[in-house]
Amino acid sequence: MRIALLASFLLLAPGSLAQEGSIAIRAGRVMTNDGATLENGTILVVNGRIQAVGAADKVELPFDVLLKEYPEATVFPGFLVAHTSSGVDRANENVPIAPFLNVKDSIDPVSFYYEDELRKGVVAMGVIPGNNCVIGGLGRIVAPHGMTVEAMTVQEDMGMKISFAPRYRSSRSAHLASLRSAIDNLNADLRILGQSLLDRQAAEGDLKRAGEEVEEKPAHDGDAEDNEGGYLRFGEDFPGKALISEEDVKEVQRGLVDILNGDLNLWVYCPEPVDVVHARDWLQQHGLIEKTVLVVSPSTWKAVDVLKEMARPVVLLPSGTGNLFHVERDPVTYREKRTFVPKVFAEAGLTFSLTAASGSMGPDRLAYQAATCVREGLSRQVALNAVTKNPAAAWGMADRLGRLAEGADGTFTVLDGDPLDVRTKVLEVWVRGKKVYSRDEDLRLQRLLEGNAN
Repeated sequence: MRIALLASFLLLAPGSLAQEGSIAIRAGRVMTNDGATLENGTILVVNGRIQAVGAADKVELPFDVLLKEYPEATVFPGFLVAHTSSGVDRANENVPIAPFLNVKDSIDPVSFYYEDELRKGVVAMGVIPGNNCVIGGLGRIVAPHGMTVEAMTVQEDMGMKISFAPRYRSSRSAHLASLRSAIDNLNADLRILGQSLLDRQAAEGDLKRAGEEVEEKPAHDGDAEDNEGGYLRFGEDFPGKALISEEDVKEVQRGLVDILNGDLNLWVYCPEPVDVVHARDWLQQHGLIEKTVLVVSPSTWKAVDVLKEMARPVVLLPSGTGNLFHVERDPVTYREKRTFVPKVFAEAGLTFSLTAASGSMGPDRLAYQAATCVREGLSRQVALNAVTKNPAAAWGMADRLGRLAEGADGTFTVLDGDPLDVRTKVLEVWVRGKKVYSRDEDLRLQRLLEGNAN
């Protein structure tokens, strides 16, 4: 009787044996990581990771993995938002120097922003504090799905935001002075701390020689901070420097120490050509260029030689209207000159990512921005890389996101057409082998469409 009941249960629930995050997808077209399109392809995802990609007759499927078939659809790695300050309760704090902030505390999982990005086929975004800062705080890479920040998190450590653009109602000179002052004050405090630790060490030595019992500092005291000396690895030596541990440094200063130690990636905002120059000089001074992703605006094409010299990933933020062009007028003839910035970057050999602009119909989608690049003469592969592979590489996640290949995350979108076709609809979104969006189950969208029909 028990065997019969078990058999009936398995027949009624064919996916009951499947492992969490395990699925096989067979589609009419699969866009692989090299830009090629595989006709009638299959993707096998086991425990959230892609185990195999290939032709339908070449991929062997385990008996306990559910197969879903989309004969008329295209499977695409999904769009990646390299940099955004949306989806949080406040993009910028009033405090200009805030390396102690973490965007984790500001992300709102139920924000409509994440819901809208799912509809557009976005599978991950780098959420980081805004640009109206000097040092803004830590960012985080999240998927646009989940009821908690932990459930959304793809990678905790995106890096720290630094801006070289003057804050609102501030001058460029005052802005740069604030950055220098923060580092000078930190160095002064650390020297005082080092001397106090030396004095304490000397006092403890005197007590020991006098036969007094001295409480030893435990190697591990159970908290998250390391209490071993040698935390500081930047700058000149000074008395007591080697004694300073992470636990000795004030919590509000640890983020700045981590920056100067080179422990964090830096997302450096440079909206004007002169900001690019200032950023380069500051990063060179502190030996941090190799840790940098540059976040720029269209006007920085005029500093493309400096960007090329730095040879770092670039994230291009569009103009206020979502435009990827830099537009200026001749002061004499007043003729308009338009420069398509992605083409300038591509010709200079820069690795760049595109971003969308909220509030502008068309440019609010990464697909539109990439399609604009193709229209303006860039290759299709360069345009697609700018919204898939390049953001993943800037995050240090090129092996996991932005591609459909063995070992990558089982994260992708299912489309009813080409990803760069304005008529294409997002049918489903999958994150690490779990379906997180279905157009058929999107109640808000259905109500909108029904309203249009009426």
